[in-house]
Amino acid sequence: MNYTALNKKVNDIVSGADLVEQTHFFGSVLALSSEGKVYIDNYLTEFESLDEARSFVKHKDIGNEISKEIYEEILENKIANIIREEHKVKVTDTLIESYIDLASSKLFTTDKVVQRIRELNRHDSILENKLHYVLNDGSTVAIDVGTQEYLNSILDQEVVEYMREGKENFINALQLLTKE
Repeated sequence: MNYTALNKKVNDIVSGADLVEQTHFFGSVLALSSEGKVYIDNYLTEFESLDEARSFVKHKDIGNEISKEIYEEILENKIANIIREEHKVKVTDTLIESYIDLASSKLFTTDKVVQRIRELNRHDSILENKLHYVLNDGSTVAIDVGTQEYLNSILDQEVVEYMREGKENFINALQLLTKE
């Protein structure tokens, strides 16, 4: 069995579908099943064609690049001051770059530095007074600033990691935490 056949077989098993077409595009694997379902990186989507999926992946990739460039344009002195204010640590170029990467990734965090850096970028918010995050399963969640401040005050890293895994974990943890 050659690599292409093995790769198709693995993707058939993972997606649970008989794939009739599969392509790599901007670092993602796009696939079309015999039932007409479209998958991106083995996740079922609502798209009706591979062209729609390609457009989504392309725009998502371009959006991520623009976001990262905007963060890099924000004055490093401003970011360094935010880090010093929040954590009282020695600020290095590596630390600044790590925070820029984390802020541009939109990964869920309770680190106030990341949130303050994201606030500097007016193009970062998809909904007014909401912070949105991308979880490990590709889901996007948005929470209001008040909820974020509450989570910042009570969550430890273990719970944050659990919430990052996916939408179900995020919602379950949020429901449990807001019942108190």
